[in-house]
Amino acid sequence: MLDPQAVLRLPYRRDHIPDEHIRIQVASYFAAVLGKTRREVLALLPQVMPSFGKLRIVDGDSIRSTSACGDGSGAERNMSFIRYEIQTRRIVSDPWVSQISYGRLERVLVCIFPKSKVLGPVSTKTRLLAVITPCTNTQGKDASIEITTYRGMGTSIVTDLQSIVAVVGRVESRGLWTVIDRTGGLIHPEFVSDDEGLEQIDDE
Repeated sequence: MLDPQAVLRLPYRRDHIPDEHIRIQVASYFAAVLGKTRREVLALLPQVMPSFGKLRIVDGDSIRSTSACGDGSGAERNMSFIRYEIQTRRIVSDPWVSQISYGRLERVLVCIFPKSKVLGPVSTKTRLLAVITPCTNTQGKDASIEITTYRGMGTSIVTDLQSIVAVVGRVESRGLWTVIDRTGGLIHPEFVSDDEGLEQIDDE
């Protein structure tokens, strides 16, 4: 896109290989989207999925995933917490509905699919994915209009990168974290790769 609202940024790992848990989460996500079984999708996933560590929202804050945090300082970790919105449903016959959640961005994956009839519309396509560890008990809550708190983190999930809305803040008191969301749910950034950065890496 020539006028992106957000840009993927370095660090970039071209040879990143996700662990088995993340591969299963990727397969589960696309199985739900495509109406296929997880086993069918898992068998077709590429072994290597390049990753990005940061993204920048135009006219907004930068988001630093935990994979890009160098010294593990609190300031860096705070920049990895996000508001994201995913499509969900209780049973297959139900319509998809948007659900607000909060979590920590672990990394951004680039999934390049092979040619296959099983994959339908994503065959030969490239999809940008977010690996997110959810904040517990925040699903369905909007911290921009109601007090939203959590005490721990859940199990990592994988979803489309377009699900990310914005970076959020947090305030801790006696082990209870309160999410600070000033977006009002009005920001829906689009994401593209930092082509200049990729060209520099490819030249190395």
